[in-house]
Parts: sequence; structure tokens; C-alpha cells
Amino acid sequence: MAKTRLCEICKAAIDPDRLEAMPDTRLCTDHARAIQKFGGEFIVSAEQERTSKPGSLKHNYGGVTTSKTRNIKAIERLRDEFSRR
Repeated sequence: MAKTRLCEICKAAIDPDRLEAMPDTRLCTDHARAIQKFGGEFIVSAEQERTSKPGSLKHNYGGVTTSKTRNIKAIERLRDEFSRR
């Protein structure tokens, strides 16, 4: 059974293919495009892992850890823009 989720802005059903590709999205395809002008639906940040000992002058770096957070300000701005129409 396919998941059904409604867009946070217009309350239309989000395309199942979009939900499969981005399970944590809350926007339909149209509003996902529209939110790009406000910085996107998510903020992605990366931090390089340091494997050297604290205080060492030699900097050894390991992998990169990424995190994704919802861009609340952009969603609020998009919601305001949508409600004014």
C-alpha cells in the first residue's frame, strides 16, 4: 500500500515517486520548486571528522558527516506567499 502525504502548503497529495525518492519531504513538486528561491526545503551541512588527538598540530581528517535539517524559515515564507494569493 502506497503512502499518502499531503503538501504542507497547498494540501494536495504529494506524488508517490517524489515520496519514494525523498521520504522526509513535506512539499509537492510545484512547491518544492517554488521554495528554491528561499533556500530550499532542507539545509544540508557537512562536518569533517578529525581523527588526530586534541591539541596536536598534525591535522588528520577522516570522513565527512552530513546532516539535513528542515528550512523552517523558507517554509514559513512560502506559506505566507501562498496565503497572499
